Amino acid sequence: MGHSESVTKETAGRMYAPENCLSAGDDTGDPTVQEEWDRRYIERAQLWSGRPNGALVSEIAELTPGRVLDVGCGCGEVLIRLGERYPIRGTGIDVSGDFLAEAQKRAVGRAAESKIDFKVADAKTYLVEPASLDLVMCLGATHAFGLGCSAYRNAIEQMIPWVKPGGFLLVADGYMKQPASTEYRKLLGDSLPDEMTHAANLSTGKDLGLVPLAAWTSSEEEWDEFEWTYQRIVVRNAVMNPNDPEAMSKLSRRHEWMDAYLRWGRDTLGYGMYLFQNGASLDGGR
Repeated sequence: MGHSESVTKETAGRMYAPENCLSAGDDTGDPTVQEEWDRRYIERAQLWSGRPNGALVSEIAELTPGRVLDVGCGCGEVLIRLGERYPIRGTGIDVSGDFLAEAQKRAVGRAAESKIDFKVADAKTYLVEPASLDLVMCLGATHAFGLGCSAYRNAIEQMIPWVKPGGFLLVADGYMKQPASTEYRKLLGDSLPDEMTHAANLSTGKDLGLVPLAAWTSSEEEWDEFEWTYQRIVVRNAVMNPNDPEAMSKLSRRHEWMDAYLRWGRDTLGYGMYLFQNGASLDGGR
C-alpha cells in the first residue's frame, strides 16, 4: 500500500490483516465498487499468506464457539482454521468476489465437521438476528461499518447486539504507538488519531460493556515482512510493465509510502487484536 493522499481506515485495515488476506467492506452494494475492490485484490494476490496467527486461532478455538461470523473475512483462512479445530457454523462476509472465490477453494476438503459458507455482503446492511452469535470477528475491517476517526468504536457498537450474552467479539485494528509527526500525520489523515493507542482500543470495548480477555500486537519483524513483501510486488510489476502509467504511478506512491514507513511509521503505527466477552451475563451485566 502506498498513497500520497490520506491513508484511510479501510486502507490501513486491509494493509494490516495479512492473516486473513487483506479484507474489505465498504460500499459493497455498488457493482462498480465491487469490481474496483476485485481489481485491487488481484494485484495483492501474492500477499495471501494463509498463515493466521497460531496463538490467535488456538485462543479462540478454546472458546468452543458454535455460530461464528467473520466480517471482512478476506479469503477466509482464520474462519477455516477455526473450523478445523472445532465444529462451527460459520459465515464469512466480504466485498470481494475474488477473495471469496479463493476462500471457497481453500475450504475444499478442510473443516469437515464444520459448516462454513461465504457471502458477498455489506456489513452495514447485513441482517443478523440479535444475540444469535457465539463469536463475531472483524480483523482489520472495522471500516466495513463506516470510515472516520470513530470507525473502531462504531464497528464494535454495531456488532455487540449480534453477540449472545457471554459470547465473544474479536476485533483487530491499528493503533498509535506514539503521536504522529506533522509530516506523517499528513499521510495518515485523521482516521487513526493520536489518542487511538493500544490501551485506548481496549478501553473502548470496556466502555461499551465488554470484558477484555486477551490482546496481541504485531511485532516490528511482522511489519517489515509485510511492507517489504508488498514493496517487491509493486517493483516487480513496474519492471514487467514499464510502459504502464498506472504501474509507474503506483511505484512512485509506493516509494513515498516506504520512505514514510522507514522514517516514521515503523516506530509510530501498530496493529492490535482484541478479544472481548459480552459482559451482559457477567455479574448482572454492565
